[in-house]
Amino acid sequence: MNYIQYVFNTVVYTVMVIFIVRIYMIIAAYIGDLFGIGDFFIGLYERIKRSKNNL
Repeated sequence: MNYIQYVFNTVVYTVMVIFIVRIYMIIAAYIGDLFGIGDFFIGLYERIKRSKNNL
């Protein structure tokens, strides 16, 4: 009986973590799209890549 409860608690915990991470990713994507954070980091990466190639 104890084993079944352990497995059940593990499954419930895993589902809760997946659910929380999904909500976090939805909110992060919305905020990133709202403020254009992704475009900023992509531009920064391209500038760094260009400067390393020129060296």
